[in-house]
Amino acid sequence: MGLFTKGITLPKAFTPNGITPVDIPLPGQVTLPLRQYLGEAAEPSVQVGDTVEVGQVIATAPGPQALPLHATISGSISAIGETLTYKGLGLPAITITGDGKDTWHTPPEPTADIDTLTVDELIGRMDGAGLITTGMFPVPLGRDLMPLEQPKTHLTLDGRAVVQRIDTLMITACDTEPALGVNRFLATTDSEALPIGIAALTKLTGADQIRFIVDKYNDPPAQLTALTAADETECTGISAINGRHYPAAHPAVLIKALLHREIPLPYGHPRDVGVALYDLATVMALGAALSTGLPPVTQLITVGGGALKTQGIVTARLGTSLGEIIEAVGGFSRDAAKIIVGGPMTGMAHYDLSIPLTKEVAGVFALTEEEITLTEGYRQCINCGRCVAVCPVNLVPGMLSLYCAKDRFDRAEHQGVLSCIECGCCDYVCPSRRPLVHLFRYAKHQLMEG
Repeated sequence: MGLFTKGITLPKAFTPNGITPVDIPLPGQVTLPLRQYLGEAAEPSVQVGDTVEVGQVIATAPGPQALPLHATISGSISAIGETLTYKGLGLPAITITGDGKDTWHTPPEPTADIDTLTVDELIGRMDGAGLITTGMFPVPLGRDLMPLEQPKTHLTLDGRAVVQRIDTLMITACDTEPALGVNRFLATTDSEALPIGIAALTKLTGADQIRFIVDKYNDPPAQLTALTAADETECTGISAINGRHYPAAHPAVLIKALLHREIPLPYGHPRDVGVALYDLATVMALGAALSTGLPPVTQLITVGGGALKTQGIVTARLGTSLGEIIEAVGGFSRDAAKIIVGGPMTGMAHYDLSIPLTKEVAGVFALTEEEITLTEGYRQCINCGRCVAVCPVNLVPGMLSLYCAKDRFDRAEHQGVLSCIECGCCDYVCPSRRPLVHLFRYAKHQLMEG
């Protein structure tokens, strides 16, 4: 990997290699928010009392920024109302009470021959399956590949957006945080869906180079090695990174280190520098949707933290409550001081275990008092400069936090707060225990609202 000196090296975290994922029992009830990505919410196409089957469309997409919603269990519609999400937002949702039969709806005709599909047909199947990207700000996968013009885009010429040709497809087997392990786990499994997903992305992007990203602390995944060896054009390769050096797997950091291309922040995207970057989970989900014709109804997440009896990779139906997932892995071994939905570094603290599992969720962590640091009664900035030394996008977090705390959002924007990738490195090293990322998120929200 290229030079990446900033960021932090985290202690050796739980890695799920060699561990069989835990399948959560079929839930008796699921609650499915009508929006699980950045975009428009789906519109219900069912009514209370209707009978539905697994994979059946229960809400349709009203516009290009929306995706359809599918039933994840069979049963009847028991409510159409509102639910709280892991981000603390109240969103419209559909609740299904199961019948215990797990009956599947008749799927559309599948196809594994990518050459027979046009680009529009591929995007249509992608949207029809409800596929989204991963990360803190997921969007519909089809929109990410065929983006609408971005507001405030930095690449403009005579008022028109400049489209950069994509020459490299990067597929990462590393997770955005060392404590998350879904992609590292998937790298150890052989999947018929992976080459199908790669073929679809290659056709959609036009990339002539494919590069797999792996963690140097793990053995080279056999399937990725085989795919690389089978490429007679020698356009496929494998690059290893230090998966414990955080945030080495963040797109902006990864692309700069490996390809020496810098994504312009704050509104930049990998495609702006000729790169399409997706993780194994996304590529496999795309391949599975194309080869089977079925939408994904389960989510693979990392469950961890010292307050749980069992830690590992869990497969659960979308819409299952987080409390049911925790109970299914054995429950708590001790009192949890904090529940984090997402990764420990970038996730959201939550108090309500009745919130449903959605496509956005990468993990659930129940942390003990010894695993967290409270920011209550934090001190003033002492100008030590540690946050500057670790910031991967070269900001001055200490100074930014002062502007944010005093509601000087104009000054914070001028100093680059919108370029913050919210990795949490500054929080991790701050001796005054200032809630830096919290202040930055607050400032960003106020700027967007304004």
